[in-house]
Amino acid sequence: MINEYRHEPVLLEETVDLLVTDPGGLYIDATIGMGGHSRKILSKLDRHGKILGFDWDPEMVNISKNNLTEFGEKVKVIGSNFSNMDEVFKREGIINISGIIFDLGVSSLHFDKPQRGFSFKHEGPLDMRINPANPITAHTIINKWPYEQIEHLIRICGEKYSHKIAKAIVERREKKEFETTTELRNLVEEILPKTMRKSNPATKTFLALRVAVNYEFDNLTKGIQKACQFLIPGGRIAIITFHSLEDRIVKETFAFMVRMGGWKNVTKKPVIPAQEEIERNNRARSAKLRVVERTK
Repeated sequence: MINEYRHEPVLLEETVDLLVTDPGGLYIDATIGMGGHSRKILSKLDRHGKILGFDWDPEMVNISKNNLTEFGEKVKVIGSNFSNMDEVFKREGIINISGIIFDLGVSSLHFDKPQRGFSFKHEGPLDMRINPANPITAHTIINKWPYEQIEHLIRICGEKYSHKIAKAIVERREKKEFETTTELRNLVEEILPKTMRKSNPATKTFLALRVAVNYEFDNLTKGIQKACQFLIPGGRIAIITFHSLEDRIVKETFAFMVRMGGWKNVTKKPVIPAQEEIERNNRARSAKLRVVERTK
């Protein structure tokens, strides 16, 4: 299973070059995934440097542990959401960290495994949970939430036809509940105009469901706030986003931190992938990297 899927870390060189300021420090990979960014960070660290990685997905925890086993005690992987990092730090006796990376993109493994239900390209259950223990699924939202909540959710993720989609979902589920990703995709494709759209008409609806199922915006805000409490002066927070809503949260949060004092922007404008990387890895096309540094 581990060898069946590959995930190419986005903006790898740029992120690690901007993140590592203390080769002997403790770095946090808040979304360790398959361990790509962590492996590169470790190449920049000296014999004292270490990484603590988080992942909410038990499958990813096992994969990253296997992929990074050669580094021994220099790496520890925790099965937890990064929004709970303060509790983990307390348990691990961690007081200070030298830097932290949040790669907010969903892994290729999640998109490529139909049974995880993340992609409209494959037929699978309406799941979308990063952690299988999470009680809420896309199936729950689509079949149980009222029209108003579904419409609002899809609208805030940038879909201008949110009212049409929500109305069609509610009408359809009264006859038969939605069970698969393709059922939902086909419904959206039937009611939305395909002209002038570069991506599939269901893209923003699926994004909205994934964000809601995994509490992505709330967890991002909590994660940044908690990381700030432990970062040493000179330490940096690096965040890679993949859609405008996430990027807006990061941009506005970093701007607020800088205005309040004690922080400076390392990236005046977001770093984006070179055309060569996009051609090699199409999933990098929407990535943006922002970095902020604690100054005191």
